Amino acid sequence: MPFSRAGFKGEKDHWRSRRTICVKTHESGRREIEMFDSAILLIRNPYRSLVAEFNRKCAGHLGYAADRNWKSKEWPDFVNSYASWWSSHVLDWLRYGKRLLVVHYEELRRSLVPTLREMVAFLNVSVSEERLLCVESNKEGSFRRRGRRPHALEPFTPAMKDLINGYIRTVDRALRDHNWAGLPREYVPR
Repeated sequence: MPFSRAGFKGEKDHWRSRRTICVKTHESGRREIEMFDSAILLIRNPYRSLVAEFNRKCAGHLGYAADRNWKSKEWPDFVNSYASWWSSHVLDWLRYGKRLLVVHYEELRRSLVPTLREMVAFLNVSVSEERLLCVESNKEGSFRRRGRRPHALEPFTPAMKDLINGYIRTVDRALRDHNWAGLPREYVPR
């Protein structure tokens, strides 16, 4: 189902249309990033991000990858390419973003309303308390994977963990070098 029919009304609009106050992008690279006047850089734990993106890639936005996908060569190849992208995406936005607010996905989930207040203040937009309460009461939404699909095995090999942990350290250091708090403790290498 297209996002616009699922309730994401701005999905059909061009990002420069000015009909939305904020757009989601996965763009990286200097040229693309410099097109934006400001950005909220939403960072998710790379371990969870890798699993979520692999599920999306293999089974769509609401499904789960089959066991055969996790056991195939596709999974380690994906980890090698996507873990690198996770790191370079953050590093590029830190390097080329004109005006940034760094938000950690897990903190947004844990502390939704205070984090949203910070985000709308950054966007210089007013929001009513009623709307924030509405968001709080509908925070799970309907457009998500239901429950957790347990893996029979740990999906990350020691070599994968070494690779990902190196990227975590690099991103943590870069955030601190740019005067942001580092990554949350839960990202700390496994």
